[in-house]
Amino acid sequence: MNSKALFDKIKSELIKFEEEAEAEAISYLILENIYQISRMDILIGKEVDENSEYSEKLESYLIELKSGKPIQHIMGRVEFYGRQFLVNSNVLIPRRETEELVHLILEQNPDLSEKTIIDIGTGSGIIPITIAKERKESILYAVDISSAAIATAKRNAQLNRAEIQFIHSDILSEDLSIPKCSIWISNPPYVRDIEKNKMHTKVLDYEPDLALFVEDNSPLIFYKRITKIAFDNLLNQGKLYFEINEAFGSEVQEILHNAGFGDVIIKKDMQGKDRFVYGTKSIA
Repeated sequence: MNSKALFDKIKSELIKFEEEAEAEAISYLILENIYQISRMDILIGKEVDENSEYSEKLESYLIELKSGKPIQHIMGRVEFYGRQFLVNSNVLIPRRETEELVHLILEQNPDLSEKTIIDIGTGSGIIPITIAKERKESILYAVDISSAAIATAKRNAQLNRAEIQFIHSDILSEDLSIPKCSIWISNPPYVRDIEKNKMHTKVLDYEPDLALFVEDNSPLIFYKRITKIAFDNLLNQGKLYFEINEAFGSEVQEILHNAGFGDVIIKKDMQGKDRFVYGTKSIA
């Protein structure tokens, strides 16, 4: 069968319950996963085998997608920064914005040799594992409150052959026993309960509330706590990087300023939304 024709057929099914851009992206993922072909192969209409095994798998994918299950959970994996990561209902599906955060950190820190870095709320481990692979001489710690998330992150570290030290801890109530760090990173829960009604059911039904939501009356609880302990732990000229809710850029910036960080910057993501805040600990 012509892969481009099959792509068009899948997309026409998905567009009944997905936005066009999402239906197109999912259609590519399905064909790439089932038939092991590239996007370019699909665009030029490469012929693919039309056997019962592939047809049954495709039909199974479509049934699960129609039920609302994310394609990443159906496949059990996702690509992030050019590498494969396992995902499941215990961890968030990596967002493009987090890939931008990792790129920002790597771009600003070309030499992380022997530098200690910690990621708070690591989830699937995509941030520390990617940094460990891109900056091979760095020392990485990863913290999460969820033992199930840490189990997934450990599997991802093994899959990608990355050396990460994992810590099971509640950052809001427990102290960390770690060496002084050069960089702290966190993409903490930042979606307010009030924002749930704006979210797709596939997020609400299949991704962990623990990693997503904060109470409406304390939306900045993680930023305040992490900023305080990061400042106490960081070496002089050490950096703190946050991914944030677009509604609270100036508030998070103020939290860092008040804690003593300098050069605090709010950076927009590729959609033009305030998405990252970072600053430097500078002691004269």
